[in-house]
Amino acid sequence: MLKFLCDIANKEQRNCPLQQRFSKKQQAIADREQELLHIAHQLVKAEGYANLTMDKLTAASPYSKGTIYNHFSSKEDVITALCNSALRHEISLFKKAQLFAGSSREKALALHQAYLLSAKMQPILFSCLLTAKSPWVQEKSSSARLTVQQELEKEVTQMVDLLLQQAIEANELQPKQAATIDLMAFANWAISFGGIALLSSASETYSIERLQGAHPFLFNLNCMLDGMNWLPLSSDWDYCQSWLRIEKEIFAAEQQQLATGLPVVLC
Repeated sequence: MLKFLCDIANKEQRNCPLQQRFSKKQQAIADREQELLHIAHQLVKAEGYANLTMDKLTAASPYSKGTIYNHFSSKEDVITALCNSALRHEISLFKKAQLFAGSSREKALALHQAYLLSAKMQPILFSCLLTAKSPWVQEKSSSARLTVQQELEKEVTQMVDLLLQQAIEANELQPKQAATIDLMAFANWAISFGGIALLSSASETYSIERLQGAHPFLFNLNCMLDGMNWLPLSSDWDYCQSWLRIEKEIFAAEQQQLATGLPVVLC
């Protein structure tokens, strides 16, 4: 059964050093929330976010509406909780990517591969990341869960910022004067997200169908990273081989999961 790391309403639980010392009651509450998030995920997969309701979640679960409201303040709060699960999964893959032994630019490719894998392994949750930013979701989500979401987003951004800073200090990234770290981090996110969105949602268009045998995702990344003057340039290094090394050395288990269709366990 697909398992989700839940958000307990009190956000301090996530940062508590005694988290492993839950009482049996607290563990039961956490397990129930995981179960409810799994059910919500299945409902969204079948009917979409717009059709998710607390009544449907109640009907699909063995719990009363009152019990469900003890966990989530609204259906929007459920969506935010799903988004937070997606972010945690993404972070877990980013941490694996940081372990790749290579140049800073190769490590950047590892982060992009992690992002791509997060989208492929959990497409419903990947789309949730934008849905959760809709005003209709933000306005009705609990403040505690939104705070956790912001902390998770900062954690992702800080991982990217750190790599950029390290690359600059090593003189491997030599950006133009106007290219600040925040702008370069956004450029990396934009090129990766855009490529994933088009390759997954517009795969039947002629412009994408004719790309058979090519690697447009990596091509786009190399164009951007070359433009940022991140060394070595693609004219001086075979990043196709780097990409394959990352798949083999860091993400072999995830590639196997995708190939076999095994369920994903979110951290």
